Amino acid sequence: MDQLDILWSEREIRAVLQRYCRGLDRLDEELLKSAYHEDAYDDRGVIRGNAHDFAKQIVPLLREAYTGTFHTLHGSTIEIDGDTAGVETYCTAYHYRDGDGVRRVEQYPGRYVDRFERRDGVWKIARRIVLNEPSLVQEVPLDPAEAQAGFNPSRRDPSDASYQVLPLRGPDAPTL
Repeated sequence: MDQLDILWSEREIRAVLQRYCRGLDRLDEELLKSAYHEDAYDDRGVIRGNAHDFAKQIVPLLREAYTGTFHTLHGSTIEIDGDTAGVETYCTAYHYRDGDGVRRVEQYPGRYVDRFERRDGVWKIARRIVLNEPSLVQEVPLDPAEAQAGFNPSRRDPSDASYQVLPLRGPDAPTL
């Protein structure tokens, strides 16, 4: 591989990681599935199996259990070997539940340990293991009128403003 192919591959892999987070936070099953090959395996300990089946399970679960989620990516180490890559990405997931005048904020730091494969020129996750670190749960007073006054709201569906600038899903989406 030449240096340009390595750089482009790293860029594509990072775009897949971002697409995965966006799919979770927007509760967009198709977008989430677009990060994985159809036969990909996902292992989070509590849920193990086909990644597309995971997407079908997790989207309704997140919709029912949480007011919102916010997945962040930190540093990634990417080692490319032809059409495969080993990728370790540090991450934090924030899950929110609102009720009785408080917001319960659950913070889950961890790492995604992925095997990416480039098939037909497209990088996607072929195998994922999610490793968790100790989590943190906090309850904070919830006064939406005061705390959110004047801010643009985030939405968990295609009515979110991000779909106005990122309307297409998956690897065929144009880059800005």
